[in-house]
Amino acid sequence: MPLTASGGGVLKDDFRQHLARTCPEQELRRWFDPLDLSVSESDHSCCVRFPHAYFAAWFESSAKELFEKEVRRFLGPGYAVSYHNRAGGDGHAAPQLGLPGAAADFPFGHRFTFDSFLVNEKNHFPLALAREVAQGGEVRYNPFLVCGPSGAGKSHLLRAMANAASRLRPVRTVYFGSVADIQSLFADAGTSRHEVRAAIAASQWLFLDELTDLKRSPEMEQELVVLFNAFHDAGKQMVFSSRERVGACDFLSATLKSRLEWGLMVHLKAPDLDVRIAFVEAANRDKRLGLARDRIVTLASRFEGFRQLEGVLLRIEAFRRLSGKELTDAEFARHIRLSEDQALPEVTPERILAVCAEHFGLPVAEITGQSRRKELVFARQAAMALCRTLLGMSYPALGKAFGGKDHSTVLYSIRKFQKIQDDDRETKLLFRQLAKKCRQGGPA
Repeated sequence: MPLTASGGGVLKDDFRQHLARTCPEQELRRWFDPLDLSVSESDHSCCVRFPHAYFAAWFESSAKELFEKEVRRFLGPGYAVSYHNRAGGDGHAAPQLGLPGAAADFPFGHRFTFDSFLVNEKNHFPLALAREVAQGGEVRYNPFLVCGPSGAGKSHLLRAMANAASRLRPVRTVYFGSVADIQSLFADAGTSRHEVRAAIAASQWLFLDELTDLKRSPEMEQELVVLFNAFHDAGKQMVFSSRERVGACDFLSATLKSRLEWGLMVHLKAPDLDVRIAFVEAANRDKRLGLARDRIVTLASRFEGFRQLEGVLLRIEAFRRLSGKELTDAEFARHIRLSEDQALPEVTPERILAVCAEHFGLPVAEITGQSRRKELVFARQAAMALCRTLLGMSYPALGKAFGGKDHSTVLYSIRKFQKIQDDDRETKLLFRQLAKKCRQGGPA
């Protein structure tokens, strides 16, 4: 889907509008408008062509980092960026520039990198070892087990390792999942247990998040032993996380316990106040929440885990987006009160679709389908707008989630729904109610 081919200018305009949400118009004219861009869906590549080498040098120092970050957000996972000069006057292609290309693909979440993992001296050792393991090469610590309390950053560290591993080899050779994920594969009536085992064992890396979930699914322990043996015998790396140390997991069999103890276990400690402050400051900057220093410190003091902080920050972000207002002291206190001791559910496209399906009395399959019935179109537009607002999903990613629709269709639907909200107060109120329900606990 070239940006510069027939109809491609529309996609470039869409990307520009995406950038305009956070970049001033003057900046876009300076560094974005002079670019020639082309995107290939077949090989998931984004090619950038500069007007001349001097511009390329300036771009590398001034705009490259921001550009690649927004490419990931707009196009979704799987795209790599390369840089070139434009063709010369003789029509021949110019040589590739010295700017390094960037794999704009973080298949396990673009937020999860080693650089974004906030750490102090207490957790320096686990982070250093995680970096070493993710480099590949000789498998020295197998399995590598990351332990720590809920909210300490275990999932972040595992996803950062998986993202790093996926840069060394095709992403299909990196398996990342949970006990529930593997259980669901075995539950698929169309797939035999042997096929599931073979498919996972064919991977070069195995990442399994939260071993303590075996307590709720003891029937999966033997399957994990089989997978463990396959990976260990083949000398392939395994990485696990657990809320509890292996020795304290009395629900595990002696067989699995002994195998887990073959490797290296590190322990993540709960984040200190200074780390939590840095976490809130980063979110405040990235999400443009406008929180003053005293409010940042208040949040970091009241919530001791990253997951709790993410919940209250998501609530504040949603309020600002939907209301368009600054946060008063009363509203700030209310968001803290509602977030304390309240486990917020994970907001996913599936949950948003379930909430919309329940509210409108329509099957999810019809909302994501092709029917143009008026009530279906409205529900589809609302669900797309919610996914865009609450999750920040790219237009291509939204298209895939809604039955393989073209990005331009998604963009039109979201703009159409936004216009309806602007013109109709009841629709705006409905959108707020649906967003609130998506973030609340309990059934959809």
